[in-house]
Amino acid sequence: MADPSASDANTSPLAALSAWQGLGEAQFEALRQLARRSSSAAVETSERNAAGAALAWFDRTVAVHHRVEDEALIPELLESMAGSDPVCLRELAAAATAGHRLVEGFWQRMRPACVGLSHGTPALLDANVATALIDTCRATFECADRELVAIAGRLLDDAALARLQARLETLERAARASTD
Repeated sequence: MADPSASDANTSPLAALSAWQGLGEAQFEALRQLARRSSSAAVETSERNAAGAALAWFDRTVAVHHRVEDEALIPELLESMAGSDPVCLRELAAAATAGHRLVEGFWQRMRPACVGLSHGTPALLDANVATALIDTCRATFECADRELVAIAGRLLDDAALARLQARLETLERAARASTD
């Protein structure tokens, strides 16, 4: 599946956020496979490529996804409810942000081994951490899609969606520039 480009005029920012969830499945399977390898075995080309793809996905796509939600989507949702007491929305936002920090924490524990493998250096990925990362990432994306994106689809007006799109594009450009 292709990376949902923020610059694609046919893709709304909410559709892009939803699409990113499905992009992870290939990376999750790659992490599972890499976690089953022996730490002393020579690193195969396919393993280098899989580790590199996981690095790119977590370092770029997941990071941008989380920043768009934290820095744009959640504030826009809260603003759309100005004058109300959005307790439920604040709780969803807090849960999403906490999930993002958990994913980032698990990824930081996995990242050094993925870097080594992507360079052909034998390394061992902790299978328990890989499973926790995958499960937390899935749960976080599913909750965001089911709750935050769905609510945004009902509450955000065209101006708010345009601001969200602009922030998404800015973060995508910055992520591409930092990985080029």
